[in-house]
Amino acid sequence: MSGLYLVVDLVVLAFPLLLSFDKRVHFFGQWKDFWPVNIGLLVVFIIWDVFFTKWGIWGFNPDYLLGPEWLGLPIEEWLFFICIPYASVFTYATLKHYVRRNPFRHSAITLNMAAIAITAGLSYWYSDAWYTFSASALLCVFFIWSAVNYVAWSHHLWIAFFVLLTPFIITNGVLTGITFWEYPLLHNDASQIQDSIVWYAGEHTTGWRIFSMPVDDLIYGFLLVGLHIAGFEALQKRRLGLGPYSD
Repeated sequence: MSGLYLVVDLVVLAFPLLLSFDKRVHFFGQWKDFWPVNIGLLVVFIIWDVFFTKWGIWGFNPDYLLGPEWLGLPIEEWLFFICIPYASVFTYATLKHYVRRNPFRHSAITLNMAAIAITAGLSYWYSDAWYTFSASALLCVFFIWSAVNYVAWSHHLWIAFFVLLTPFIITNGVLTGITFWEYPLLHNDASQIQDSIVWYAGEHTTGWRIFSMPVDDLIYGFLLVGLHIAGFEALQKRRLGLGPYSD
């Protein structure tokens, strides 16, 4: 189905965009804190994407694309780095506004330390798998930064991550195997996946899949969302005259 990747992008964006004008959250009024961060990080992730696509670490099935490309990437991939961050930061802002008793308020530090250990271990163990290594190493640095600076909004990031986990697996499931639900919940046999919009070279991942999605995507996704939220919070705090790491 030509254009299926674009459909996925637009479905992800539609609901958060429509609700951005909610009177309580009023995410529309926070665009000034989101778009500069998104544009800056889009450049970073696109550069990463361009090289990994060129090196064959991942790629795209033209059967599900409209055709236009820029810098070797389909236009749908460019939109991915707008739609996914927008939906994620919108969700973060909404949860931060409505959830008064965050269950991770007293466990965020423990979760951050556990994440440092896991990502450091993955970086070491999969040092020859470029996707796993690069995503894990960068996310490890992010968590170390969070721990060193005692980022007070970490608990908001964690609840957003767990709320976003299911829609993220569904979205990336469609992208990596359109009928993703037909595959085992957890397996390491990517050869059975024949309907990918986005494919990955197995030697550059852990090899494990959640349905059709590489588990590595969870690391990459957390990094993408975490960096956007860090920038979003920094701009918002500066605009309000607050400390950059305050809650």
